[in-house]
Amino acid sequence: MLDKRQQKILKAVVHKYITTGTPVGSKSLAASLNLGVSAATIRNEMSKLEGMGYLYQPHTSAGRLPTDLGYRFYVDSLSGRTRLREEERKAVLTLFSQKTRELENLLQETSTLLSRLTSAAAMVIAPRLRRNTIKHVDIVDLAEDIILLVIITDTGRVEKKLIDMKGIDEAIDLDGIQSFLNRKLQGKGLDEFAHLSGSPEVANLKSPLLTAKVMAVIKDILCEEEYEKVFVGGTVNLLRYLDDEGAKRIEDLLKHFEEQYFLLNLLGEALGSKETLVRIGDENIYKELQTFSLVATPYAIGEEMVGTVSVLGPTRMDYARVIPTVDFIAKSLSRTLEMLKG
Repeated sequence: MLDKRQQKILKAVVHKYITTGTPVGSKSLAASLNLGVSAATIRNEMSKLEGMGYLYQPHTSAGRLPTDLGYRFYVDSLSGRTRLREEERKAVLTLFSQKTRELENLLQETSTLLSRLTSAAAMVIAPRLRRNTIKHVDIVDLAEDIILLVIITDTGRVEKKLIDMKGIDEAIDLDGIQSFLNRKLQGKGLDEFAHLSGSPEVANLKSPLLTAKVMAVIKDILCEEEYEKVFVGGTVNLLRYLDDEGAKRIEDLLKHFEEQYFLLNLLGEALGSKETLVRIGDENIYKELQTFSLVATPYAIGEEMVGTVSVLGPTRMDYARVIPTVDFIAKSLSRTLEMLKG
């Protein structure tokens, strides 16, 4: 258990190292902290903190650096976290005020903005299609025997699929199919319209075979069980922390960023939580991440958590700014999706 002086010294060391990137010595702390004690006393306290695993000394003549445990104490002690700067807040609100774009574009732009604001790699998981309900269906006649099916969901997601009509020997009434589907499927999810495929209502239409085929395609689209996409921005930011010893580590990590299942597994824990998740260094289960920190926050539609917003950066990241930035963007995304659904 740390006493109040040790707590103050430890928080000061972590903050100063985050700010400067250089080992922190007792003399510089004595000059900046108003503790009423000498540099020698502070040096003695730092030695005790080192013995307890909160700090370490890269070499004998150097100052101290925080360990993962030291960062953990610092993060857990943050209260009244820093607010976003006005220009950052304005950039986020501007992004989410534009409601005419497709969801995929919005999520990609969200990850790009988040990476810029945090100088880290940013990741946003898209909601499962299975959770979506249909808002509108469009059917477009592209060419002979080819139509384009466009599904717009309640979250603003747009899915497109080409359908081959070859082999369908019946009168084609695309307007009638589109009208029927919008009348029957609007506001419904997969479980609510699955029974319609073989119903008398479909059999009595002018184009029952094509209607059934279109409905089967819609079912296939909405049947996706996993999160299909993770939108990633700013992976180049990870190269800022490249050193000679870490070149191979960074290379392996960037390769993993190309593998969706790795990112989905990485962020899955955050989705089950209603709070911000911070994993520092060795707290990450993946070896490739144990020199980095992950900050992840779920976003919701109503009461249901449907995806995550997260950043990956060095353990020396500015947690006091990164955490509220991730939180604010997640809340802004939740509000936008809730309005789209309404």
